[in-house]
Amino acid sequence: MQKQYAIPDFVQELMTVSSQGVHKIIQKLSTLLSHPVLVADSLYQILYCSAGNEAIDEIVIMPDQHQESNPHISVFSCQISTINNLKNGLASPITFDNKKLGYIILCSNNTPLETGLYEDPLIYAASLCALQMQKNLEIKQEKQKFKEAFLFDLLYGNIKKKEEIIEYGEIWGWDFSVPHIVIVFSYKEVNHFFTNKHMINMLLQVVENELNLHNLKPIAMAKQSQVITLIPLADAYHAENRSKLEAFTETILKKAEKINLDFEIVCGIGKKYTNPAELFRSYQEAKVALELGILLNITTPLFTDLGLERILYKHDLQDLIEYYNHILGSLLEHDKNHDGNLIETLEALASNQFDMGKTAKESFLHRNTLRYRVKRIEDILHLKLDDLHVRLDIMAAFKIKQLRKI
Repeated sequence: MQKQYAIPDFVQELMTVSSQGVHKIIQKLSTLLSHPVLVADSLYQILYCSAGNEAIDEIVIMPDQHQESNPHISVFSCQISTINNLKNGLASPITFDNKKLGYIILCSNNTPLETGLYEDPLIYAASLCALQMQKNLEIKQEKQKFKEAFLFDLLYGNIKKKEEIIEYGEIWGWDFSVPHIVIVFSYKEVNHFFTNKHMINMLLQVVENELNLHNLKPIAMAKQSQVITLIPLADAYHAENRSKLEAFTETILKKAEKINLDFEIVCGIGKKYTNPAELFRSYQEAKVALELGILLNITTPLFTDLGLERILYKHDLQDLIEYYNHILGSLLEHDKNHDGNLIETLEALASNQFDMGKTAKESFLHRNTLRYRVKRIEDILHLKLDDLHVRLDIMAAFKIKQLRKI
């Protein structure tokens, strides 16, 4: 005699709405279990709420790290922080083909939820959500191909007509009639053959989520080790735009760090352009700013802030080496022959804008000792350090050393 199995009521109930999307699935689950249900992405950013999406930006998920990292636990405890209170919850991963797409989360206002009561419906609902989320992801990826083709042409200057760019942008709800700026995020210690698509997509997701939080339609794409985004900027004061850009990039860097990515993230910010046909310049500038930011240890480098640095960076290396040796060569030779460190004293002086007081304090030197060293440096170089042109030459030489690792 063949054994018969009873199908739980919740399976049949959830199956009836499974083809109608994630929101319908969690609404039905919420009705069945009499608790609110959330769906978050893999970074715990809320995507759907059974009670409506009006306040999802104010919800923060805090998983039990020990339970979450245990591969033998399919449902783990968490806390849900809202504007008004702190709730208890149970979460289950939403996975498809061994890829984690997000989490389904059951909320309780009061006492912690008992895992045994809710585990089966939560896991089953997660499997239904996985199918819908994977379908949405595939549709998004297909659309992204056309977006990326357009963005590639835009960022490499292949579209010359402003009107054509504005018209294409309207397809995806982007308004290129307003000025834009390009920001590049990248993994620091990678080469051009970097192929970890999962890491790049995680970074792209962080950027797109942050743009959505600012009510901006994301204009972003992944390219090798880079995530490139274009941000509209109103014709506001430079200082106002600058503070917004710095706050945005710093938030991305912090969020990327929080999800424990294997590599450090760096960024570069190009100039603002009113004509979208010139945005390819902003992209090139952002890449230069990124590279200079690494060399100069600047967290959020703006191309507009890099004057002498970007000129020296693009100049012929042999010319720069000759210039460096012409300005500082005799002092370097003296230190080498006498086991001295006068070049370090001069570099400290230059980095402090030739302020004797600040340099003495930073170098732990008595002012009289510093004066003696400055006199020795002037004698060796046959220069006067109070001459403005001499100071500019010396500062340029040390910039060359810093940028070109001489």
